[in-house]
Amino acid sequence: MRAPLKTLVVTMSWLLALSLSACANGQPSVEDTLPAMWKVRFDEALSDPDLTEFERQVLSDRQVTDSEYQEAVGKFTQCMDDQGWLVSVMPDGSYTVSADLEHGGPVDEVPSPEVSIGCSLGSTNYIMPLYFGLRDNPLGLTNAQAVRMCYEAQSVPDGESLSDDQFSEMLSDPNYHASTPEGVLCFWDPTGSQGLTREQAQSMDLEPRTQITVWVDEADASSGG
Repeated sequence: MRAPLKTLVVTMSWLLALSLSACANGQPSVEDTLPAMWKVRFDEALSDPDLTEFERQVLSDRQVTDSEYQEAVGKFTQCMDDQGWLVSVMPDGSYTVSADLEHGGPVDEVPSPEVSIGCSLGSTNYIMPLYFGLRDNPLGLTNAQAVRMCYEAQSVPDGESLSDDQFSEMLSDPNYHASTPEGVLCFWDPTGSQGLTREQAQSMDLEPRTQITVWVDEADASSGG
């Protein structure tokens, strides 16, 4: 039994040496390169006194891997299943719910908010938004910043002389519509993370809207970690 243990110790020592070597060479850690917005989000999550050991283990390195996200989703769906609800999670994080009537599930058409929220605590509550946020907005940009960068890349002239605040106000105006097809796509999918086509963006732009969803408040993006 001692030989495998010796091998394990040697392996761990080698990994530790690599870690120390990286520090000695000045290679930045994930936390060092994390945009201010995401530092704030991780700090908020890690300061929650009710955080589970699983959540703390996932979030402590300031990143969420694919496998960690899938494990969180698994905990959420299992919790819902235990209460008689079948959950199907989509690739974008949205999900559908149906009652498992064959196994004595509830007769309600949809679960109460308390059920969904209760199952998200300890599973997807923090992990899901951080996973998709880091994937879709790794630079920690506000929606207005992302749209402006896309406009500049696609030579969309809208708001090019406006200040950042004025540009954000322009986007928030429900009567505003981008002047070019490229601009419409930038408006609805500035980073391309949603995979929208021009036709889909144009269709969305025809729908009435009252408010534009943003990733984060301007104050958060400029705050430190």
